[in-house]
Amino acid sequence: MPLIPTRPLNAAQLRTALVDTPATNWEGLEVVVETGSTNSDLVQLAAQNLDLDRHLLLAEYQHNGRGRYTRSWETPAQASIIFSALIRTRTVAPTRWPLLPLATGIAVIDGIRKTLHQDPQLQPDDYPELSLKWPNDVLCNGGKLAGMLVEMAAVTEKYPDGGSAAAIIPGVGINITQSPDEFPVDYAMSLAMAMGDKTPTREKLAITILTELDRRVGEWRRGAETLVEDYVARCSTIGQEVDVQLPDGTIVTGTALDIAEDGCLLLQQKGTVEAIRAGDVRHLRGGGCYLP
Repeated sequence: MPLIPTRPLNAAQLRTALVDTPATNWEGLEVVVETGSTNSDLVQLAAQNLDLDRHLLLAEYQHNGRGRYTRSWETPAQASIIFSALIRTRTVAPTRWPLLPLATGIAVIDGIRKTLHQDPQLQPDDYPELSLKWPNDVLCNGGKLAGMLVEMAAVTEKYPDGGSAAAIIPGVGINITQSPDEFPVDYAMSLAMAMGDKTPTREKLAITILTELDRRVGEWRRGAETLVEDYVARCSTIGQEVDVQLPDGTIVTGTALDIAEDGCLLLQQKGTVEAIRAGDVRHLRGGGCYLP
C-alpha cells in the first residue's frame, strides 16, 4: 500500500504551468494512463515527426518500463513521476550531447529541493538529504529515489538549414508515494518514506522539476560552461571509493576524482586516472557494504 493517498495527475494544471505560458519553452505535454515505455513512445515520435521538439510525455503506469542495460523497471500506478522529454540537438555540438543527461539530473534534484523550500509549512529538519550518484541517479537519505534512461532517435536526420534533427530522450522515474514493500529491492526509496504526509503533490513536484529542466536545456543549447561544475556540486560520488561495473561486466575499483568536461567520471586507480564513459557505480562503505 502507498504511504500517502494517490490520485491521477492533473494534466490541465501541468499544461497551464508548463506549456501555455511564456515562462518555459516546452511546446507540448501529454499525460497517459498507461503505456509500454514513455521513452519508446518518444523515440518513435521523434523519427516520425521532425518538427516535434521540447515535447513531454508523462505516464501514470508503464508495463514495459526499462532501466539501464535493458533492466526492467516497474512501479505501481500513480505512485511516481514518470516522464520522458524529446529534445532535439539542433546546433549543439556532438561533444556536448553527453552533458544533457547530467543537466537532467541537476534539474530533478533542484526541482525537488525548490518544491520543498517553497512550502512554508516545511522546516529545514523536514528536508531529506538529496544528492546525485554518477551518472544519473538521485539519492534520498542514501536510498535510490530516481533513475534515468537516455536514448537517441533520428540521429542521421537533418533540417533544411543543416542542423541536426537528432533527438536526445531522457526518461526519468521518481519514486513518490511507495512504501518499502512496494519495491523489489531494499535500496530503493520514495519521497513519502522520507517525508510521510509532508510529501508535496506530484503536480507541484513535476511542475518545478520540468521548469528546471527547461532552464537547463536552454543552458545546454547555449553552451553554458557551468553544467559540469553544477553537477559536481550536487554529486556525492566525487571523493568516494567506488566500484564501477562497465558495460561489458568488468568491475573496476578506485576513487572518484571528478567529472570531465564531456561528462565522464574520472577514476583514480593506483596512480593512474581513467575516464569512465558508461557504467554502474556503487559507493563503497566500511565492512564491505554497498550503496547502489
